[in-house]
Amino acid sequence: MINFDQPQTLRCGLTLRNGFVLAPLDLRLALFDGTVSRNDEWFHQQHTRTVGLDIVGSAYVSDCGRTCSGAISVAHDTMITGLHQLAQRIHRQGAKAILQLSHAGVRAQLDSRYRTPVGPSATKTTVALTTYEVEQTINAFGHAAERAYQAGFDGVEVQGANRFLLQQFTSSLTNHRNDAFGGSLARRLTFPVRVVQRVQQVAEMAQRHHRSFAVGYRLSPEERQAGGLRLIDTVVLAHLLEGLNVDYLSLSLHNYHQPAITGTQTLPVVQVFRQQLPHLPVMVAGGVRTQADLETLAGEAAFVAMGSPLIFEPDWPSDRRRPAGKGATCQSPEQLGLSPLFLKQLLGMKGL
Repeated sequence: MINFDQPQTLRCGLTLRNGFVLAPLDLRLALFDGTVSRNDEWFHQQHTRTVGLDIVGSAYVSDCGRTCSGAISVAHDTMITGLHQLAQRIHRQGAKAILQLSHAGVRAQLDSRYRTPVGPSATKTTVALTTYEVEQTINAFGHAAERAYQAGFDGVEVQGANRFLLQQFTSSLTNHRNDAFGGSLARRLTFPVRVVQRVQQVAEMAQRHHRSFAVGYRLSPEERQAGGLRLIDTVVLAHLLEGLNVDYLSLSLHNYHQPAITGTQTLPVVQVFRQQLPHLPVMVAGGVRTQADLETLAGEAAFVAMGSPLIFEPDWPSDRRRPAGKGATCQSPEQLGLSPLFLKQLLGMKGL
């Protein structure tokens, strides 16, 4: 049984003071070119006092893969200085810092330099990546991991969930290629596997310099549309990732105990992955609000990631006398480090 209050050590040797994680968020606080802003630094300083790990969300690895306006960029060396300052802010609070590497693909929010989003296959509104461009994108993830390392981050998380580019390649709904990166499940998984292999080169370099550098992977376990990703497909991917020595697998869930919908059983998704990959640490999020939720997860997950609860109650992991979000001390958006745009998005979510 996992005690989330106790220190946790990842395969690479990185030790976290506890198993609580600030989930990756699209804060929309960065400057127009993706440079880390003082608002980014303030938010993460205010929200990492009690967690073991802070995953800085949706840092885009290529200018044509920006996840949203105001997202952080890790696409150029000029971003390293700001990223270094952000990592330092997180470290001063006693938490470890991981940078989530993202490419939005067909969902990218483009600026004036790019007119059409790119993806695995062409549609009425998108352009298919050529084989050469796929190789360039794989290297873009690698270069982004190198920048995160230079900036002082403790690792990276490859964003393979939420219908972004890696999931677009994995799913037969969006990947209609007939080359080495499309067709059968094995070929559709080639792109995410190659990305992780490239990123792991940075972790191996870190080990040679006697430094721990974690590599995690975030995935969406299944798709609800007919013909989409099945649970068995992502379990196959997870086994491949385990073979590549990733440090953890983060499941993108609406609710931490949601049942599988494409499997032969209706077990909670987290239990399926726990049974299939007992030695690969799993991180879950979604609906964790109470001590009872933590006790349910104690036998199923190694880490619990929290988003909106920690936004409004940053100290909840160390003070769980009430359910997260109930009776929190009122604070201004400025005190919480929230942008007006992100606050509006939050207040439109169910239950907030």
